[in-house]
Amino acid sequence: MKTIGLVLLCSVALWSQSQNTAQIQGIIQDASGSAVPGALVKVTQADTGVGREVTSEADGGYVLPNLPIGPYKLEVSKPGFSTYVQTGIVLQVATNPTIDIQLKIGSVNEQVQVEANAALVETQATGVGNVMETQRIVELPLNGRVATDLIQYTGAALVLGTAGNGGYPGTEQFTIAGGQAFGVAFWLDGSVYNNPWDLANMPLPFPDALQEFKVETSSLTAQNGVHAGGTVTGVTRSGGNSFHGDAFEFLRNGDLNARNFFAPRRDTLKRNQFGGTVGGPVIKNKLFFFFGYQDTITRQDPAANAAATFVPTAAMISGNFSACPTDLSASVLAGIPASISSQIHNNIIPASLLDPAALKLAALLPPTTGACGQTGFGLTTDVNENQYVARGDYQTSAKNTLFGRYIRSHFFRPPSYNFTPSNLLTSAQGALNDADQSWVVGDTYLFSPTLVNQFRASVDRIGVHRYADDYVSACDLGVPVYCGYVPHQSGFTVTGAFTVGPGTGGQAKAHSTPLQLNDDISWVHGNHQINFGGGGEVSKMLFYGNVYSQTNWTFNNLPTFLLGEFSTNSMSLPNDLLQEKWFMNFYIQDTWKVSSHFTVNAGLRWEPFFPPSEINGSVYNFSLPGLIAGTKSTQFVNAPPGLSYPGDPGFIGKTGEQKQWNLFAPRVALAWDPKGDGKMVIRAGWGISYDYVAGELMVNSADAPPYGGTEIWAGQFSNPFATNPGGNIYPYTPNKNAPFAPAGTYIFVPPNLKTPATMSWNLVLQRQLSNNWLVSATYLGSESEHLWDSYQVNPAVYIPGTCAAGQYGLAKPGPCSSTANQNYRRTFVLNNYPGTLFANGSPAFGYVDSFDSGATSSYNGLLLAISKRFSKGLSMNANYTWSHCIGDLSIGDSTGNAGQGLAIAKRPPL
Repeated sequence: MKTIGLVLLCSVALWSQSQNTAQIQGIIQDASGSAVPGALVKVTQADTGVGREVTSEADGGYVLPNLPIGPYKLEVSKPGFSTYVQTGIVLQVATNPTIDIQLKIGSVNEQVQVEANAALVETQATGVGNVMETQRIVELPLNGRVATDLIQYTGAALVLGTAGNGGYPGTEQFTIAGGQAFGVAFWLDGSVYNNPWDLANMPLPFPDALQEFKVETSSLTAQNGVHAGGTVTGVTRSGGNSFHGDAFEFLRNGDLNARNFFAPRRDTLKRNQFGGTVGGPVIKNKLFFFFGYQDTITRQDPAANAAATFVPTAAMISGNFSACPTDLSASVLAGIPASISSQIHNNIIPASLLDPAALKLAALLPPTTGACGQTGFGLTTDVNENQYVARGDYQTSAKNTLFGRYIRSHFFRPPSYNFTPSNLLTSAQGALNDADQSWVVGDTYLFSPTLVNQFRASVDRIGVHRYADDYVSACDLGVPVYCGYVPHQSGFTVTGAFTVGPGTGGQAKAHSTPLQLNDDISWVHGNHQINFGGGGEVSKMLFYGNVYSQTNWTFNNLPTFLLGEFSTNSMSLPNDLLQEKWFMNFYIQDTWKVSSHFTVNAGLRWEPFFPPSEINGSVYNFSLPGLIAGTKSTQFVNAPPGLSYPGDPGFIGKTGEQKQWNLFAPRVALAWDPKGDGKMVIRAGWGISYDYVAGELMVNSADAPPYGGTEIWAGQFSNPFATNPGGNIYPYTPNKNAPFAPAGTYIFVPPNLKTPATMSWNLVLQRQLSNNWLVSATYLGSESEHLWDSYQVNPAVYIPGTCAAGQYGLAKPGPCSSTANQNYRRTFVLNNYPGTLFANGSPAFGYVDSFDSGATSSYNGLLLAISKRFSKGLSMNANYTWSHCIGDLSIGDSTGNAGQGLAIAKRPPL
């Protein structure tokens, strides 16, 4: 894939290492260019009056690390020299500007005052990044006021779509510089801010409550980890010595919109976003507060879309397709069993062939006057969304600073069927009731001017509730299946025609709770700045779903629907995923200022992999040699051969996977300032990073027999188990004697899967023009390996020709291969492996997919950028990305669906 991007924005580009604070460094010299050691360097944050001091080293160098972002005043003094004072310095998140100072001989009572911002060029950065500061976040037009929409304008970043039902509604996922969609680490106020379910971000503060954020990628410092594609570091706003605040309202109204091409009239969209912020001092120079609130009210009753939906007409319900002969074309008839299609003549289906359950469902659909069943409807949207942001900062002493922050985001949308109970089609949009909360506390302590410790602790709570109003279930239509898990709610899809029910948006509850601790130390020693630290996280993800237990029926077209010939139906117990995941890391990083022209960054990160533990034990391994040898589980007496579960000999805990301790990630970068004046730099960086897949990947794996007992098969609607003998096993309890579903679906994790790894590198040329312009040219490259995909271990084999009754599961003569008998045409049955047929002749295995870590990808890109820092009322940023990315499809942030793995003829034994 080749990607070319051009972005022009009001912006300012800064490039640096990632953290939730900033730092200043530089060299102090006299008029002759000689180093000035022992000079007192003091910075004071203009908003809060909080200050920090350090003394310059023997070579005149100084470093002030871990500074809160914002405007600063810099003062440098030493006896025999005039005091130097610089104002107008604005520190941005995760930046390290260099401010070199020349002192003039004179009295310390004399002042040399300069008003200028810091240099745009950074000589200590290792990666590539861009800051989105408050002004652009608040003032640029954002549809919905979602700050993360600006990520795509930072360069080398693309939107890959919207996260699924397990995340906060409308959350987008991004790929940065060829990384994976699950490979972006979000940090807010010093703590990881990813949802463990899909690894997308939790909701960032609304624009007025977000100070700024930075997007960066490629061989970042050893302090950065968790994900390999990129890092987004954000900081919430805080209070200061002056009271400040705002109030706002933004309006969208359908009367101001253009008409949808397919709609007969304009929609009725009404969206109001309103709120405000307030911040200020509780005790000046010591204790500060900030609070923000935003409410979003959306109401919409869209016009009927007459081109998108088709339902059976009254004539079709009687079997007459004469008014729409294309629905019974030769290609459609070819997909219907010959014993049935041979009775269809002149576009008439005999009434005796029509399925009674399908006719009952058709009678519940809205009437239509279109010849082919065209109908139109709109999904009523009634959304209420709000967010609270609160923060406090406390300077307890000259050496210690504390802060605390709380965010709550709530989204509520009732089911559309609640507003239009007369139209069954509106059941397709279910309800969402989500609430995300985040607490974080932090402490910054100065052991000395050159030794700073930063501690963070956080708790996040992600709550998801999906549901629908009762509409109709297969049982209500007379189909003999179990509907007790979600009564009166089944899913029905007729491809190219209509859908009933919310599908994967049906009844489910989920709660994820990540707990984090992080500690980072910065030690300046001579011309070395050494950063080291570590952290850990444990997250518990409890998901209670009913995707398959509500039964979901799919028909290929309207004729097969009325005939009751379903192509797939899925059934299972409720598909629960109860998962616990541990994470740990340690790092050390040395920034060595070799000379005024040359800087070396070197670091090492240790990030061992701990596989997720399934709390209820719903994990298993599969062994093809074990199947062939007839090896059975000791934990479940009815399990087919080849499967092993927690408690079986050799099974690894409740993970089924091996821990990986030897995951070390070295990082190295070089920076050369040709003239030593901080106006131009040439940088090169290289590093290794590791990635971790999303929790949702295991949701279908955990639904295998006996825990979920998922069955997926084809057959006759009113008599579904005729083609799935022994499949009517629900409800049951998953104990030692639990039944195993015929043609059970399995997606297993081999014990020796490897952790996704990325090797990245960059070459950067930056040049500052005048005080506020910066131009840059950057080459970005990466190679990723051990990406997770899946392949089919038990694929169905196509058998040509016509076969007799009894062959390949056929009840009567007909084509050897059809969707109804695919489980009899799978590899295990065809090879006569032991135990692959139950006593009643049903196949024991349906889909059997294996996760695999053999996928790879590569990326090469050129990023050109020019920016103007805000001055004289104008800021600007333009960037252009040319890139080439090629690789295998990775499923690290998918739900790991059965039967979608690669169909590979030969694989090594499992």
